[in-house]
Amino acid sequence: MSWTRCTTVLTTVLAVGTVLGGPASAVARPHSATPVTCTTPTPQPIHIRDFNGDGKSEFGVFRPSTGFWYINGVGTFHYGNAGDIPIADDYTGDGRVDLAVFRPSTGTWYINGVGAIHWGQAGDIPMPGDYAGTGKAVPAVFRPSNGTWYIRGYKNIVFGRCGDFPVPYGTGTPSHAVPAVFRPANGTWYISGVATLVYGVSGDTPIPHNYLGTGQQLAVFRPSTSTWYIYGGGSIQFGVAGDIPAPGSWGGGNHLAVFRPSTGMWLIRNGLSKVLGGNGDVPI
Repeated sequence: MSWTRCTTVLTTVLAVGTVLGGPASAVARPHSATPVTCTTPTPQPIHIRDFNGDGKSEFGVFRPSTGFWYINGVGTFHYGNAGDIPIADDYTGDGRVDLAVFRPSTGTWYINGVGAIHWGQAGDIPMPGDYAGTGKAVPAVFRPSNGTWYIRGYKNIVFGRCGDFPVPYGTGTPSHAVPAVFRPANGTWYISGVATLVYGVSGDTPIPHNYLGTGQQLAVFRPSTSTWYIYGGGSIQFGVAGDIPAPGSWGGGNHLAVFRPSTGMWLIRNGLSKVLGGNGDVPI
């Protein structure tokens, strides 16, 4: 695994968004799954974006075709190979996000500053998180074929089923994660040890984040209308067809942003945008 620093040039332009409104409803209690034969869902990006420890998000993309990372204000780095999945998180507890990739072909995690860890197998979806509430992320995978979460250093948890999107959910302490899944088939969130909540429809992308400054809120992005539905915060239309939702802490209370692969443009709802990335890149 190599680590090569280069330079990145950015451009600033403008963008706009529109506010709408909408309710949600709740039902009760979590759920478990039985083993099934399953096709692996497309892994969802994990948005942990503070690479320099300033408490704000940085724009960044990972290029799967080359293993390069492009991070605004930090630089360009080579860390990974073609086909790797980016899994940046704070694995050392220093308040800065560490570059990391999961290699599906071998089930190996490569974490900058930590090393290589074999945890998982082909078909697993990497879901790192701070499952112990210690301030450090640990390797974890969700295995769609049997609905099981394998968390390094902890017991295995059967929670989910074929077709679910695994989404670690923060409870209590901001960094403390628990296994959770969003089920597109019925628009339901199943949060281990917490609750079951109907919020979303088939085709939505789950994007939980601390949108309101009170802890993590459930949220979905609806690609068909480019609408964000934030539980307890209503609905907001922001983006166009083809955009990838990229929530973060962008300063001034702004949390909504999208990455537009067709142009390599990042657009924040406060009206700013930057060019960084292109088609095939994964926003990080």
